[in-house]
Amino acid sequence: MQRSMVRSRAGVLIAAILVGGGLLAGCAQKSTSQEAGAGTAGGACGTVANKEPGGSADLSSLPPDIKAGYNGYFQPVNNSAYATFKAKPGPYKIGYSDSFSANSWRSNALARLKTDTAAYQSAGLVSDLQATNSNLDNNLQIQQISSMISQKVDAIIAIPNSPTAFNGVIKQAYDAGIPFITVASHVTSPYAINVDGNYFLTGAQLAAGLGKLVGGKGNVLVVNGIDGSPASQALSDGYNAGFAQCPDIKVAGSVEGQWSEATAKTVTLQYLSTHPGQLAGAINSGGMTSAILQALQQTGHKAVPIGDANPDKGSLVQMKSELSDKYVASTIPPEQTIDAALRVAIATLQGQGPKFDTIVAAPPQITGKAQLDSWVQSDWTPASADQAPAPPNTPFFPADGMSPFFTNPKPLPALP
Repeated sequence: MQRSMVRSRAGVLIAAILVGGGLLAGCAQKSTSQEAGAGTAGGACGTVANKEPGGSADLSSLPPDIKAGYNGYFQPVNNSAYATFKAKPGPYKIGYSDSFSANSWRSNALARLKTDTAAYQSAGLVSDLQATNSNLDNNLQIQQISSMISQKVDAIIAIPNSPTAFNGVIKQAYDAGIPFITVASHVTSPYAINVDGNYFLTGAQLAAGLGKLVGGKGNVLVVNGIDGSPASQALSDGYNAGFAQCPDIKVAGSVEGQWSEATAKTVTLQYLSTHPGQLAGAINSGGMTSAILQALQQTGHKAVPIGDANPDKGSLVQMKSELSDKYVASTIPPEQTIDAALRVAIATLQGQGPKFDTIVAAPPQITGKAQLDSWVQSDWTPASADQAPAPPNTPFFPADGMSPFFTNPKPLPALP
């Protein structure tokens, strides 16, 4: 999705089975459907089925717009192990463990976290930030987290490189009284709080929206992120669920773009060279739209409607130029996501009592020329590689919307 889920090749197939199995086992499907992005009853092409995530958490107290974001979430949502965490006095030392840094989502997230912690230092809430990167080495990342525990950081914010491999060290953090917050990388440990987007719902909404754009029929190409990574797998499951509502749409091919423009272009060119038939549309797991359009042009294909799960700024500029009314997009912006993770860490340390082990933001869905025009800013160019922020009027983890996730909420200072 936001390219945050890059992970090592080892164990990819196992992770895919675990994540996919969690989705199937944890979701009890209801008999209603909702229009992609609109919430109207339906059941035909362009709709998304309602599925409860399952788990021990009672989500009924959440406002409807927040609860809707949990629809089809790919893991059960349970009560938080930190619900009765005893408040600790600040200022707090924050550890940040990244598993990969070579893309714009990760670099934007770290830059934002540095800005956020500097602001909270000025407010007397944070004393220091310790950041590490393991470059896809699970063992190294576990060692780095263990070191943070030994150095007595107050909370750890992490993008783990596996949904299961870090469960032992997460329990170590919990036993040491250190809240463990994941960012866009759900883990199965009950001792973590996952701050996440809903990739399954994002994928289902995008597939439903693309289905409407192509008239409910034709062949589509899916360009995934890293096959088997939690976000990419959940998005893929979402695409399948959305397209399942459209019996005349066929997923003609699925390739692994690795959230990389260069890789996505290469694998799309390879697919098109061996499948000369016309595509009705294409969908990708984030920021690979420009590569797909270039591959289509290079092989003599016309531009087709595209779904983008997490576009970068350059992709949106190109869509505005070439597909202003033939696109559908969503986003999990790094800045707002890392803001939320830091707020959750501070609120937990203050004893505000997180209710759930997973705090989810509802994915926005944007389509149509007017919405695209308002999203794209004048200083963006086709070469702009940074991730796009949340679209106007579609708040993502807004500061004033975090209180329903806590038993004893209180406001925190504003972030820049």
